Amino acid sequence: MTSKSGVIAEIIGDLPKGRGAVFSFFQNYFYSARFRILLNHRLGKSFFKSGNFLLRQIGLRYKYKLISKRGCDFSYNSHVGKGLRLPHPIGIVIGDGVIIGDNVMIFQQVTLGSHGKAGKDLAYPVIENNVRIYAGAKIIGGIRVGEGSIIGANSLINKDIPPYSVAYGIPCVIKDLKE
Repeated sequence: MTSKSGVIAEIIGDLPKGRGAVFSFFQNYFYSARFRILLNHRLGKSFFKSGNFLLRQIGLRYKYKLISKRGCDFSYNSHVGKGLRLPHPIGIVIGDGVIIGDNVMIFQQVTLGSHGKAGKDLAYPVIENNVRIYAGAKIIGGIRVGEGSIIGANSLINKDIPPYSVAYGIPCVIKDLKE
């Protein structure tokens, strides 16, 4: 379980830089769907993992609200780094063992999950720092998306992406950003 101060630090890390933390918190709480989704996820995960029956129920309620009101499903067993940006936070699914680094941008209708093959161990993607994932992309299986990479819209990514690359299409085509 993440400590109270750890959860507060994560929430402050989700706030845009600029004005004071209290002003920024209230402004984003009332006017930013992105911030509300991350706040819901971080608080709900903290409550769910607390071990207290009542807090677990509150955590489950937060998850229900995230799915029913925002159309997003972030597993409490995933790890979401600081500075996650969700410009259009509708329909995003983040599976159980997904690890997302810092300063990642994810657009609408993105799925990060396991391969779903019966009889095989489930494996989830690792998204390193400063990655951009555009609308409709599906990143499936135990793969690693390297730092600074870009995933194109409506792509199916099922193999490792080296750092500072562009991956797009079905099947996945990988280009070096320096080309």
